[in-house]
Amino acid sequence: MRLIANIANNLRNVIEKKDEIMEPSGGFLSYRIREKAVSLIESDGRLLDIGAGEGLLLKIFESDTSKKFYGIDLDKGWLKRASERCPNKKRSLFILGDGRYLPFKSDVFDEVTILNLFMNIPSKKVVLSFLQESLRVCNDQGKVIFDYRNIMNPWVFTSYKTVRLHDPDIKLPLRAFTRREIKGILRSLGIRRGIAYYPIPKWWKINSPAYVVKIQKGGYDGCQP
Repeated sequence: MRLIANIANNLRNVIEKKDEIMEPSGGFLSYRIREKAVSLIESDGRLLDIGAGEGLLLKIFESDTSKKFYGIDLDKGWLKRASERCPNKKRSLFILGDGRYLPFKSDVFDEVTILNLFMNIPSKKVVLSFLQESLRVCNDQGKVIFDYRNIMNPWVFTSYKTVRLHDPDIKLPLRAFTRREIKGILRSLGIRRGIAYYPIPKWWKINSPAYVVKIQKGGYDGCQP
C-alpha cells in the first residue's frame, strides 16, 4: 500500500502546480477548477470564497487593485495560512465560520465561490444548505460558482474507490455526484435557468472528471427547500 502511495505522490509532483504541491487544496483538478472559476469572476466588486482553505483562490486576486475578497472556513490554521498569502488587510477579510450559516446580510456579494469543497461533503442536504446561503448573500446581478466531482467518470470512480491505496493518510470523506443529483439539488432551490456547466479539464467533453457550475442569481426564484 505504501509503495502505491509513493508512486502516486511522485506523479503528483510531476503534474501539480509547483507552489501547490502538498497543499490540502492542491492538485491537478483542483487547480483547473480554480483556473476556470477565475475566468468567470469580474475584476471588481466583492467576492466571497466559502471553504477558503489556504487561500489558493483568493491569492490570485491579491495583485488586483479593485477586488475586495472575503474568505470563510472552519479551520483556523488554514485561515492563518490564507491571511499570510493575502496580506492586504484593506481588501481582504478572513472569518472563522460555517458556510451554512453565513454572518452576512443578504445581497452583498457580486460573486460567491464554493470550490473543491463538495467533494468532502457526503450529504446532499448539506450541499443544499451551502448553496442556499450562497444565493442569499449574492446580489441580484451576481453569480454563484461551485464545482462537483463526477461519479460517472471512470477515473473519478476508480480513484475514489481505491483512495486508501494511493492516499492512505486522507482523513476527509470523498463524495462525487451525478449531473442528475446536482440538477435535483438546484431544482429544490427553485433554480431552473441561468445555469452553465463547464467541463474540467475543458477538453474532456463527455463525462468529465469534474464540472464547474455557474448560477446567475436571476435564475433563482427564492423557493425554499
